[in-house]
Parts: sequence; structure tokens; C-alpha cells
Amino acid sequence: MEENEERLQKYLARKGIASRRKCEEYIEQGLVKVNGNVVTELGTKINPSKDKIIFKRKRNKK
Repeated sequence: MEENEERLQKYLARKGIASRRKCEEYIEQGLVKVNGNVVTELGTKINPSKDKIIFKRKRNKK
């Protein structure tokens, strides 16, 4: 695991999108994009300082 990586659902929950479990549902429903690609796999690792995260067409600010 790279230094600043974290699981996508944990990142979304930390940003106040919803609870971690609800964020997992959003990911499974295909409502989250990472760097332009829809992510549906739980446990996907992202780097918040490098990756562009979009939830329901809204870019998540750092």
C-alpha cells in the first residue's frame, strides 16, 4: 500500500458523503468514479492527493 492510500468507502465517509456502509452501497451501485472510471469493487484503494473522485457527478474536494 502506498503511503497516502486508503479505501474508497472510508475516504467518502470521511468526507461526509454518508456512513461507510452506505458509501459501500453507493460504490456497488456504480455511483462513484475514480479518475473517470466507474468503480464497483469494494476495497478499491485510492490516493486522495492524486486521484480524482466523483460521486453522483460532483467532484469531491480535497
